[in-house]
Amino acid sequence: MPGPGSRDRRNEPYADRFLKPFREYEDDLGEDLIGGRARLNLSRPSRIPAHPRLVIPGDPASREAFDRAIQEDPASPLGVEVGSGMGRFLRGVAQARPDLVLLGCETRLGFCLKGLQKADRLGIKRLFMVWGDARATLPLLVPAGRASQAWLLYPDPWWKRRHAHRRHGARMAAALAHVLGPDGTLTLKSDVPLYLQAMARSFLETGLFRRDPGPGPDGFLPPTDRELRLRHDQISSFTFRLLRT
Repeated sequence: MPGPGSRDRRNEPYADRFLKPFREYEDDLGEDLIGGRARLNLSRPSRIPAHPRLVIPGDPASREAFDRAIQEDPASPLGVEVGSGMGRFLRGVAQARPDLVLLGCETRLGFCLKGLQKADRLGIKRLFMVWGDARATLPLLVPAGRASQAWLLYPDPWWKRRHAHRRHGARMAAALAHVLGPDGTLTLKSDVPLYLQAMARSFLETGLFRRDPGPGPDGFLPPTDRELRLRHDQISSFTFRLLRT
């Protein structure tokens, strides 16, 4: 609870309390990775049940099913989401596009498992979740140019100055550019216009992406959990689409 005379800002729109400037990443990722580099070598904790579509970077056997899914049918399109949470968005995509193989990246292992369990209840079998920071896991797991589309939706703005290195910039752009083929689409969404503008500018400055001049994707993009909360609170969200050069 807030102390006497303090101001409870938890329910304020993010845009109203975004004050701290962004700063650039350091040259070496090091511990800038969420969870640090050590997480890449960790196996699945015993308290987390095994799942055939849960990819653990430190367990090579856990990626066999994903490798088969993208190798057996090279023409089958791959979609990648960064920061999938419990996978609401990807489950919606899977139901609308059963031809897609889908990979979600999430730093919370429990969320990965819960998302897969929810997919199982819907009979979704081509959705995989990888535990870890996408900046490190995507280049390890996905062959260059294999994905046709990617989504980075409502990422955490990391308000505190000491967390600014976790905001998405050139290194995330490089990881997503690695997995996307030529003209592959990247959709960015945020309810913090300043953050969305900073991400888009940083991605474009790498030369790995160009702005999509078209009207936007055909069909319906399902909402994330965050987007549903924004709609309930009548808070605007914003979209920026890029194409891989």
